[in-house]
Amino acid sequence: MPRKQLIENIRQLDGKLSLEQSLLKLNGRERVAYLRSLSPWILIGAGAAGGIALGLLGSSGRSRLVSASMTGMHLWRLKSLASTLTGGGEAEVADAVATGGDIV
Repeated sequence: MPRKQLIENIRQLDGKLSLEQSLLKLNGRERVAYLRSLSPWILIGAGAAGGIALGLLGSSGRSRLVSASMTGMHLWRLKSLASTLTGGGEAEVADAVATGGDIV
């Protein structure tokens, strides 16, 4: 490939990377805003329940629970990405149910 084409490819990839970083920052801000909207008592209670569960399960059960938690986090991430890509499909479903119409 000629040098100019390689430089253009690098610029395109740099632009894509900048866009991805912006989207990740936005996603992080949205998650922080969601967690801040929750009651601190819910977060404390969930943390305490998780700590008790980990303590009762022992080391082998702990690794299974951590694995299941990580899987759940990945599924939650996929769900949020899917709803972002579809333009917040949950709102469309709620509107369709409320009005008795079709989902667009």
